[in-house]
Amino acid sequence: MIALEKIRNFCIIAHIDHGKTTLTDRILELTSTQHKRQLEQQDRLTDVLEIEQERGITIKLQPATMLWKGYLLNLIDTPGHIDFTYEVSRSMKACEGALLLIDVTQGVQAQTISNLLLAMDADLKITPVLNKVDIGENLIEERLEEIEQILGFKRNEVVLASGKTGQGVAEILDAMIEHVPAPIKSRHVGTQALVFDSIFDEHKGIIAAIRVFSGTIKKGDSYTLVNTQTKFLAKSVGTFAPKMTETEVLEEGMVGYIATGIKDVKQVRIGDTVSVKGDEHAIPGFDKPSPKVFASLFPENKEDYLLLKESIQKLSLNDASLSILEDYSPLLGQGYRVGFLGLLHLEITKERLEREFLVDTVVTIPSVEYHATLHTGERIEVKSAYDLPALQAIKLLEEPFIRAEILTPSDSISSIYDTIMSYRGAIMSTKDMFTSRVSNLHYVTLEVDMPYAELLKGFFSVMKSASHGYASLQYGSFSYKPTELVKVDIHVNHEIVAPLSFLEIPERARDRSITMLETLKKSIPPHIFSIPLQAMIGGKVIAREDIPAYKKDVTAKLYGGDITRKMKLRNNQQKKKREMKETGKVRIPGEAFLKIINVG
Repeated sequence: MIALEKIRNFCIIAHIDHGKTTLTDRILELTSTQHKRQLEQQDRLTDVLEIEQERGITIKLQPATMLWKGYLLNLIDTPGHIDFTYEVSRSMKACEGALLLIDVTQGVQAQTISNLLLAMDADLKITPVLNKVDIGENLIEERLEEIEQILGFKRNEVVLASGKTGQGVAEILDAMIEHVPAPIKSRHVGTQALVFDSIFDEHKGIIAAIRVFSGTIKKGDSYTLVNTQTKFLAKSVGTFAPKMTETEVLEEGMVGYIATGIKDVKQVRIGDTVSVKGDEHAIPGFDKPSPKVFASLFPENKEDYLLLKESIQKLSLNDASLSILEDYSPLLGQGYRVGFLGLLHLEITKERLEREFLVDTVVTIPSVEYHATLHTGERIEVKSAYDLPALQAIKLLEEPFIRAEILTPSDSISSIYDTIMSYRGAIMSTKDMFTSRVSNLHYVTLEVDMPYAELLKGFFSVMKSASHGYASLQYGSFSYKPTELVKVDIHVNHEIVAPLSFLEIPERARDRSITMLETLKKSIPPHIFSIPLQAMIGGKVIAREDIPAYKKDVTAKLYGGDITRKMKLRNNQQKKKREMKETGKVRIPGEAFLKIINVG
């Protein structure tokens, strides 16, 4: 049994690519020879998903328990991308402290500030860490000045570290012991543990990641999930090292897991409270984030619908931010209309379904949620091209606008301004942040108001390019403003491809259609017959491309002979091409849909 005052719970938060997971590896390596042996076989120990290892990004929170100088330290590695902020906020519920990482080569980014505000709202003790100092020694002084002026920390509070060399790791651990408060002894008599994540195991059922706020959790004991009133027997309990390591008991203040044996994914919800008694007071859970992007997922093979249904339910257990409703398409059959937190979230979800659950999917063009008020007074939500009523029935159509902040060097303002205007945005105000005494680089923040739909069309990458990689964006509040829309249908070989239909403002419909058709042309392999690609509004063609037929010389095997024999073979070939063009189906490769999504 470990004393409560010897426990420290903290998370690592940062902008994407600032080195959280690599630094976590060094922390694990220093605190355990077992971790050191694991790292000799595999780096990025807390990136447990195959897709995380391949992409080099964290998409799921991952706890890890370690010992340091007689203290039990529970660390939670978190994602850095803005699409996965919900993972970060859930992690903070299980912690009393946070390590805020800043990459010395990139400095303070918008997401750095966003994560800092989240940690402050959660009342966490924050320790700033300047990471990657081994490759940016000449930038240290400038970054310390940034941290001081933008984030408000004193220089002596900043730990200099390197996830590559291990520099500063011992100092970080010492700082966690010294500055992060121990869990507060609960006045509650009973057992209370908060479920902040969960996964599905074929043998152990749903395994819940928990923070014990009062009492103890023991293997073999009976417990109840307070909100769903689901009773279960703890098949096993343990800690994350970062692999699940079984123990007999989880004490108050600890972070670990409990295997529930429950197979129904609807009975275990993230944010629920584990207790001995069903009438126990529930710990305040999490506010589920509102989805920002919508798309439909269908199985490539209609017979795989039940597999998709089971898979997406299990995935939603591990990704509570997904919003899922049943959907149906006359062409694609049964599927699901899914709400995501952004385009990367959509892409990762599709890839996880295919990798972890072996179900190939077709994804429709992503869309934001528009609001339509009809002449009858009815107000409806428009989440896809096929939700849009006839234009003559609509009295008012509105689209979501986002108020955001862009942090950028002042010498990039002109390029950033042009980029914002080209994406239908407007700069509402500018604010000076600071001027570095070391480099004379002047930073400003731009308050921007722009249609959220424009963020789905490559705004981030264009903004980065316009600022030479320095600018970053932080989301703010949403509002709805009047707009005009048209529905564009994509036809392949004279057949409509429902997943590719999209909504667009009238003046941009043709340019976007041309880009999509050009991408399709590169993605669909040639057939024995030519394939017309058309974009249409109503019955009017607004853009067209053609994929020429590949040519096969049917007379190649003939040596000499009568010319009439060659003509007969060629005529037969032309006849077959005409027949296949009329009856043949064009298969669009799955990767073509992702390419079209990425080009907007």
